[in-house]
Amino acid sequence: MPETNDTQQYQSRRRQQSLIISLSLMLGLLLAACPLSVVAIQQRMIPPPSFAVRLGSVEIAAPCPPRVFICDEATPFYAVWRGDDQPDGSITYRQLFFMYLKRRHRG
Repeated sequence: MPETNDTQQYQSRRRQQSLIISLSLMLGLLLAACPLSVVAIQQRMIPPPSFAVRLGSVEIAAPCPPRVFICDEATPFYAVWRGDDQPDGSITYRQLFFMYLKRRHRG
């Protein structure tokens, strides 16, 4: 028995509703994961990410700028730095984000 036009429209609306609900849930979970990961890093439940990315003449690094500080797992803070190239070949870093980490317990 062929489907009627009303049935096709109903199924199309249901698919659109399912897609909107799925996308909303994914966005909500992503937005909830960001603050939870900050708290988990602060409590030292997960290790903070280390990175250094260069975009043209700008460098973004965390938790320490390369060639300036030496950071290890015992570093009591997490910071994100922006480095700008200077005319003399050096790099000047500015702090964009800073957070103290919970003290690491020795077991």
